[in-house]
Amino acid sequence: MLNNIFIRIFNTLSVGSVMFFSVRGYRFQAAFWYCLLVVVMLAGPLGCQRFLYGEGGLLEGESSVNLAVTVPEKPLPVVKPLPVNTEPPAAAVVKPPPPLPQRLLPQEVPVLQEPALTTETSVISPNDSPLQARSTVTRADSVLSGRTIREDTVLRGTVLVKGSLVVAPQATLRLEPGASLRFQRAGGSARNPRLVVQGRLVCAGTPQKPVVITSVFTEQQVADWGGVLLLSTEKKNLLDYCHIEGAEVGLEAHHSQFSGRGLEVHRARTGVALYDSVATLQTFRISRSDIGVTAFDSELELRDGTLRENRQGAVVNRSALVVASNRFQANSQEGLVVDQCRFKLSGCSAIDNRVGIMLKGGDGQLQQCRFSLNREAGLMAVGARLKIVHSSFQDNLGVGLMLDGSRGSVSQSAFSQNKGGNLQYAGPDHFAAVLNWWGETSDARIAEGIKDPIQSNGAGRVSYLPFLTVRPALAP
Repeated sequence: MLNNIFIRIFNTLSVGSVMFFSVRGYRFQAAFWYCLLVVVMLAGPLGCQRFLYGEGGLLEGESSVNLAVTVPEKPLPVVKPLPVNTEPPAAAVVKPPPPLPQRLLPQEVPVLQEPALTTETSVISPNDSPLQARSTVTRADSVLSGRTIREDTVLRGTVLVKGSLVVAPQATLRLEPGASLRFQRAGGSARNPRLVVQGRLVCAGTPQKPVVITSVFTEQQVADWGGVLLLSTEKKNLLDYCHIEGAEVGLEAHHSQFSGRGLEVHRARTGVALYDSVATLQTFRISRSDIGVTAFDSELELRDGTLRENRQGAVVNRSALVVASNRFQANSQEGLVVDQCRFKLSGCSAIDNRVGIMLKGGDGQLQQCRFSLNREAGLMAVGARLKIVHSSFQDNLGVGLMLDGSRGSVSQSAFSQNKGGNLQYAGPDHFAAVLNWWGETSDARIAEGIKDPIQSNGAGRVSYLPFLTVRPALAP
């Protein structure tokens, strides 16, 4: 059937073509093109069907055809142009960078210079009677009031400090040669001012220009001001040729470390006090104080110093003590008290005290020490373990060597002219006192100078035989 239709269409097209060429006119041209369009529309699908499914077609015998259609994606929306701003852009605000911390900037060590005090004042000290006034300094190069030093600082000349002066942990206070710090109570305060160091203190004095730290008064009395306090500073605090006078405690250290050469402390209740600290003092002098030096649980080294005219020269407790070439003189009680310590004393002299040196417990040694003119005893040892060599006990008003329950030995030493006896012993243990010079060559005369309750014919708790017949050369 389709073939017949196709044939008929073809014949019609043939006739149309003849008519196109034989008949001239617009009407026939339009009809021709109309018919040609209808034929193409009808013949196209039929031809394709035969081409695909007819005999010998590409899809002969197939009942359906799968067609794949690609659907284009939805186009992106049209980008609208940004509105054009006709106003001029605002100027950008630029913040300046924060300033660097001052500690990061290079800077010189500042020197404090404040208005000077130029008028003489009259102040009543707590030690004065109500009607007594004392003169003070007449001029100062600078004045500090309640100041805390937070950066490295140098002080020169005369500085009047009203109230306490504190050195912060990060700072160092340096006092130049000849500098003088004078402390005065702050207005209305009943407490004595003091120098409190948490950082570092450097007193760079010289023998010709020492550093002076004292009160505002021209004539000093005990406890006119508080003193210097080193508080938990284990830095290398240095006090060279520093004079401290009229303080409650001249130099007090808690968990701190310091050294000093040429340090002098006068008219203080306590000259130097140590608590859990480490200190070395050389060529120092402490006088006219209640206690010259006191130490607890510390390490103390004293060299070439003098402790004189105090009530007690030095009292050391539960510490490690080294004393070399020191002089304990004219102290009203003991020149040195060593209580439960490890000690080493060499080249020391104890002269004109009630007791030159007193040892309470502990253990250690003495060598080349001299005891003379002491009123009760040159050396007194109670419950101690000690070794004494190359020392001298001479011309004491009391006993030269007094032992109570102590153990040890004394040898190569000299005993003579002690009015209370050369050696006095009490206790259950034996003590070796052999190879000493007793100022005598008679056995009987030597025994008279040894106070031992059970001594009989050289046999007792103190053994002194054999003895030397000449004075030892190394005994002072």
